[in-house]
Amino acid sequence: MRIAKSSILGIAALVWGASLPAAPPAQAHDQVQPAYSTVSSVDSNKAAHRKISYKRRSGCTWLFYSSHSGAHTRKVQGGCGSHSWTYVQSNRGWKSGWKNGRTQAGAVVPRGHKVKYSWHKTQRNETAHLITHGT
Repeated sequence: MRIAKSSILGIAALVWGASLPAAPPAQAHDQVQPAYSTVSSVDSNKAAHRKISYKRRSGCTWLFYSSHSGAHTRKVQGGCGSHSWTYVQSNRGWKSGWKNGRTQAGAVVPRGHKVKYSWHKTQRNETAHLITHGT
């Protein structure tokens, strides 16, 4: 199923001439987004290529951070049982795979690469929040 979803996105990009980010591999129940979640974004310093977003859900707050060299997701408030999830793709096509941890998860791109896309989520079975960087 993962291959088919990626193939469909790639074919759609070719047909419409769009430049879609390569979506991270889907996981079981990956499309459920809780109705009570909120995500707010802040470009903290465009020159430094840093982007920060926050998400509140189930009494917890997560920080989604992405920069030139890597990205991470971190639970910064609350005692809920959800984990932190991060996936990164570089401007040269390198992909981190999903990283997760009880309170934080992150990935650093190889030397000479820059983060192009990062995906962040607060539980396995939700749609990830995408942060896009210019190349």
